[in-house]
Amino acid sequence: MTESRPHMVLNWHFDIPNQKLSVKITDDLSYEAINGGFDGFYKTYLGETTFIVGDPQDQWFAEKEWLSEHFGHIVGYFQLDWDRVIWNENDQREERCPMGVGPDGLYLDHMQRRQLLLNGKDQSLIGISPISDTLYSTIDNGKTIFKRVAHRNVRYPELRDSAWDHIKWHDHSQPCRQQPWSEGVKLSSYAEMRKDGMPEENVAACEKHSWADSPNPEFQQYYTYPTEDNT
Repeated sequence: MTESRPHMVLNWHFDIPNQKLSVKITDDLSYEAINGGFDGFYKTYLGETTFIVGDPQDQWFAEKEWLSEHFGHIVGYFQLDWDRVIWNENDQREERCPMGVGPDGLYLDHMQRRQLLLNGKDQSLIGISPISDTLYSTIDNGKTIFKRVAHRNVRYPELRDSAWDHIKWHDHSQPCRQQPWSEGVKLSSYAEMRKDGMPEENVAACEKHSWADSPNPEFQQYYTYPTEDNT
């Protein structure tokens, strides 16, 4: 394989109310990831469903090679390189990206998702609570308020170091190998933000629906968000 070919990008959709993470390649081929792929994948191809082991990743890597061979013209090509390093302009640091580089020049994860999608850029950050460390965000200038709680139900290696015992991580925007049990965003409210110590000017701007636009609203198509009817 050559680096001149586009790297594989898979646009996984996270149905948050039903906690289903899936991607449709064609009418005849789709995948569903179990706990961010850590516990495997269900592949449905030509009406038949099979299971792909998630950890270790050998079977999933082999599946991405198969995808490259048969559907590379649709999704791009899996070009594994454990030595690949890029410069992350946003964070001003070098970053390993063995799974490939997205069309924006940034990291792709083991499920071939773009870094900005994983970073929750479908939403505009309102702020982080000084009381609970909960992260608040919005997709529509403050009309709808979402939250991502902070917790330790993760697989980060820092959990093995007592120096990190006080650290919590916000629920990831989509489940992944390090946060396989992430539930994504939950519905919140202006009242909850106020009770949680969020700055009044932030809450007031959201009430006026004048909070900042989402950095990457095009990523919103990859989510089914919770609503008052399904929370």
